[in-house]
Amino acid sequence: MRAPVDVPRFRDYLKIMAGGWLVILLATLASAGAAYGAQQLLRDRDYEASVLLMAQVAGDPATFSAYAGGMGANARIATYVGLAQSDLVARRTIDQIPGLGMTPEQLIAETSATWEPGGVNRFGRPNSALLRVKVTDPDPRRAVGLVNAVAANLMAISRELEWTQSQPTDPIQYTGPIAELVPVDAATTATRVPAPMLKGVAVGAGVGFALSLILVLAVGITRDKVLTPAQLNHIAKQAMSGNA
Repeated sequence: MRAPVDVPRFRDYLKIMAGGWLVILLATLASAGAAYGAQQLLRDRDYEASVLLMAQVAGDPATFSAYAGGMGANARIATYVGLAQSDLVARRTIDQIPGLGMTPEQLIAETSATWEPGGVNRFGRPNSALLRVKVTDPDPRRAVGLVNAVAANLMAISRELEWTQSQPTDPIQYTGPIAELVPVDAATTATRVPAPMLKGVAVGAGVGFALSLILVLAVGITRDKVLTPAQLNHIAKQAMSGNA
């Protein structure tokens, strides 16, 4: 005999879920594992290579000049970050590497730059004169070549932008860049970029949990089985009130 339509109640659904906890757990773990494996097999493998550059400002070695030069170098870093991802740097880099098969927009998308360490000073300016430039690419050797080429063009353009030549009447004779980027550490190897797995695994686990929960509830409801003494009392009371 089928139970009344208002049975099972909410507490009975909880009882069904508690009885099928192992199925729900295994399905959730299996789905999360399947999502992780699928991401490992299907995702593109990217490699990242980086170079470290430093901004410096020309000046004499006196204490005040060195202090002012350090502030000037820090102030220029934000500009160099944007310059590293500029169309000018990308086009020069592509022109230097025959057969690259890449547009400036694609190279810009694979290039990133930031100062190290991060953060700003009390004046809102970068607190470092060190610039880290990175390039990602599916080929590790090409990533190394690209980032070194990007860095070389970035340094050349930084000199061009602030090149100066003293006039014969100037009290200080100097010909060269007022400020420029200089190399600190060139790229020799590339490292594999870890993929963001958490979101995919979480989605897989959620799907497995939802499907297994629906399955456990469906099986428990269609069995027409009294789950607890409380449910039996509830059915009896419903029947008695219906006969009254």
